[in-house]
Amino acid sequence: MSRPKAKFVQAKRKFNYVHYFPFGNEPGDSYVLTSDPWSYLKAFIKNEHDKIKNRTAKNGPIKGRLKKALYFVTLAESFLKSAANIELPTKGTLTYYSILNITKAFLLVRGYDLETNTEFHGLSLNSADKDQLTISKNAKNGGINIFHSFAKELGYIVNSSDKISLKDMVSNLPEIHEMTFNLGLLNKSKRKFLPVKIEFISNEKKWTKLSYRICFEKKHKNNYRIEKFESGILSNKLTKSEEVNEQETYISKQNRNLTHESDQSWCSNYQELCKEIKEINIRTMLTRMGFKYYLDLQPDKYDSLIYSYALMFYIGSVARYRPSLNEEILEGDYKAVISETMNSTPKQFLYLMTGLITKKVCAVPMASLN
Repeated sequence: MSRPKAKFVQAKRKFNYVHYFPFGNEPGDSYVLTSDPWSYLKAFIKNEHDKIKNRTAKNGPIKGRLKKALYFVTLAESFLKSAANIELPTKGTLTYYSILNITKAFLLVRGYDLETNTEFHGLSLNSADKDQLTISKNAKNGGINIFHSFAKELGYIVNSSDKISLKDMVSNLPEIHEMTFNLGLLNKSKRKFLPVKIEFISNEKKWTKLSYRICFEKKHKNNYRIEKFESGILSNKLTKSEEVNEQETYISKQNRNLTHESDQSWCSNYQELCKEIKEINIRTMLTRMGFKYYLDLQPDKYDSLIYSYALMFYIGSVARYRPSLNEEILEGDYKAVISETMNSTPKQFLYLMTGLITKKVCAVPMASLN
């Protein structure tokens, strides 16, 4: 008689369900709920700075970078709060400088040193171009391209002289995807961001295995390119499983050995599975109900944060240098999309970057009325 198939259920660590987050957090971490992520982010960086009591050859530079990071976060906050009371096109310039300074703080926390060499944006809006940016060449003589370094820290390598079109930028932001699709700005017959639920699972009672499954509602079969599950990276990483609560379900082929009482085993296995989840092009969006996830069925070169940075650079550059282009593009077909972007993307960027900097799950409280 064959042995009964092991039953897999939602995984728990220390009595908490384990969820996917892209921040490098520990498995089972709870939300850090704050309606003021600026204060939380500044408090975190200051706390990390103050922990270093004695400046040594090793930790002295770290303390110095954290001090700079705190400065840039404060600067970013001022820019974004100033932008809240100003209309486009000026709003675009102030918002980009906020995004830029949050990114600088992130790079400093990640070990980059700024201020010591020439810094470049890493992107340019060439005079001959209307609706695309050019990725700048690599910085010389020890300089640093902020955009290149940001992309590298998120796991991407940029190619100098490549173009990023405005259509690429607006197509890859989950918070405005539905609007851009309905306005016909995507040149795609079906939506690309499939709403999914991600669950970490383990074999019931024994808890010696760790994997994850992805579920989505059956009704989405007609509106999304579900055939993508049968080829490419999705086919390589996932296999179709039994339905869960009448939802289409796919489970990772990677089934990792877990020592349930070992923190090291939990953390290493969780991070490896999170790495795979990122590789299959899962995108993240924050809502009042927590984080929602989308499987990008038609992925472009980069993830949403990189396109957010690029779009804010584009809007800010048009505002500063291209009055005719501002009237043609930002006041033309893209007006509604740009307006919605300016209302939603900076806050999304702030919360996601706060998570990456602190390695905590930072979210807006449901009770927040702002």
